Amino acid sequence: MATSHAPSVADRRVLLLLLDNQKRLMLCGGCCGGWTVPQALLAAGIDFEDGAAQYLAERFHIENPRFGSLYGVHETRESDCWEHDQRTVSHVFIVRISAKESNSFQAMSLSHARWEISELKTRHRDISPEGVALLVSGYVEGWLPDGPISLY
Repeated sequence: MATSHAPSVADRRVLLLLLDNQKRLMLCGGCCGGWTVPQALLAAGIDFEDGAAQYLAERFHIENPRFGSLYGVHETRESDCWEHDQRTVSHVFIVRISAKESNSFQAMSLSHARWEISELKTRHRDISPEGVALLVSGYVEGWLPDGPISLY
């Protein structure tokens, strides 16, 4: 018996790589023993950068965020959606934050941390989503070009 599937609406999200002036990445302690970066789901029709700015203002009180010149784009392929039958479209933004904003982030929760590039490189497998450490180190070290980078 053949089944047909209606095209699913994509799960749209932004992942935020908050990077302070000391080149430390802000991380949230994961519920499953790992670390992750702040992220937000977006409603259909919301621009990714506008949605990121709104989330940063509401959640972290970061007004007028300074987005980096590089951002990551990831979209799951249809073959990767077998379990939930839903595509995910993600944009990963690097956001430069001040020392005050970095300190505020750290003080929000005991499960928040700030990792330097050296720690990101040695503990890259502890961070979700995979590839965050590579994207941040490429940005900080200057070996990734400006603009969108496909993350697969």
